[in-house]
Amino acid sequence: MLVLGCALAFTDASLHLGSREEVLVVAQPVSAGQILAAGDLRPARVSTGSGLDVVLDNDESSVIGRRAAVPLVAGSLLTGTEVGNVPPVGSRSDVVAVGLKAGAYPPDLAPGDRVQVVPVSSSSSSDGSSATVTSGSPVGVIVLAVEPASADSDSPTVFSLQVSASNAGEVASLAATGQASLIEVGAAG
Repeated sequence: MLVLGCALAFTDASLHLGSREEVLVVAQPVSAGQILAAGDLRPARVSTGSGLDVVLDNDESSVIGRRAAVPLVAGSLLTGTEVGNVPPVGSRSDVVAVGLKAGAYPPDLAPGDRVQVVPVSSSSSSDGSSATVTSGSPVGVIVLAVEPASADSDSPTVFSLQVSASNAGEVASLAATGQASLIEVGAAG
């Protein structure tokens, strides 16, 4: 009986170890209410067992740009119940669309990323060379959506940015005159 019981336990353990899945793990601490960005998560291969509502690695796009419903601890498995809804634009925020050509933004920006809109302008010198200079204070914003430029046209990539209501006019003006550039803010920013 004992040998048979051990054999069954070993078989059950072997089957569960063989059913490993690629899931998302929290890469760094995330506060409740914080918008999830790609850098907040990392993939890991684990045996999930039954009853866990883990978020699979290939479902990452379904959680990026959404708010953490609870504080998330680095190293923990991300479950569907820990992720809230897409952040609404509140009464103190506006959404501004900014169209930018390649080179005016980091190429891997995604919804949920924190960026700064930096005012820039071009100037030319007497020898015919041109330079880009900053011409104002940066404005902190959150990327809500990214509409990539079409490969067969020279259209810009369009970013939908959540901007404080007090800065929305300035950001819209910079976008309309082609004087905006985006800088990604680090995790501590």
